[in-house]
Amino acid sequence: MNKQIYVEETELHSNKGRRDFLKICSVVLSSLIGVAYAVPLIRTFISPALRQTVSGSTGLIELGSISSCQVNVPMNVKIVDAKTDAWTKFPPMEIGAVWIIMNEDKKFTAFTSICPHLGCGINWDEGSGKFICPCHDSFFDIEGRVLSGPSPRGMDTLETEIKDGKIFVKYEKMRLGISGKMPA
Repeated sequence: MNKQIYVEETELHSNKGRRDFLKICSVVLSSLIGVAYAVPLIRTFISPALRQTVSGSTGLIELGSISSCQVNVPMNVKIVDAKTDAWTKFPPMEIGAVWIIMNEDKKFTAFTSICPHLGCGINWDEGSGKFICPCHDSFFDIEGRVLSGPSPRGMDTLETEIKDGKIFVKYEKMRLGISGKMPA
């Protein structure tokens, strides 16, 4: 009788071991399947916040001929380019504007026409020789430095290039309301 009890107990332990192993395998497999379903679902909700869904140009945009510029006279030029908004591509349209200034050494500087404070349009005032943001009275000198007002930084400069007598600019929008220049 003892031998029969021993055999039954051994089989019980053996079956219990197999059951425990199968339980662990089921839990691991179920967890993997759950993760496989959860990752794309979570990514669907988080993805738009992590990537840029609205974009303008990725390259240099032609602004015009250098012969149309005068020394230390800011020239406002509209930026026309194709725009992409999530999955929609729009035909070329006005996506912004820049101020172009040529100094005495024939070097060009391009500023965005957007105030770094809250995004209002910056204008040039010939009478005072300053850039002015009409929304909150930020004033900038001809080199884009803040003279007064709530703007946290000077006007944002853009990369320029001269090719075959024409001015090109790499147009990009910057984050507003922060002290450092950072693309939006």
